[in-house]
Amino acid sequence: MTRLSKQARKRAVSPRKRQKPSVKTGEKKDTLKLCYKEHFNAVTSPATFISRIQ
Repeated sequence: MTRLSKQARKRAVSPRKRQKPSVKTGEKKDTLKLCYKEHFNAVTSPATFISRIQ
């Protein structure tokens, strides 16, 4: 077995250490009544025409 320098040993070791899994904070999904997020800044009048931009 060959001798390794201190610097070579440090380079051989992975710099990332294992971490404990984080604590779960709660539900990931939103509980939505309408099955989508309602945007209050959206146009609400049915007479508004939005043209398609190409």
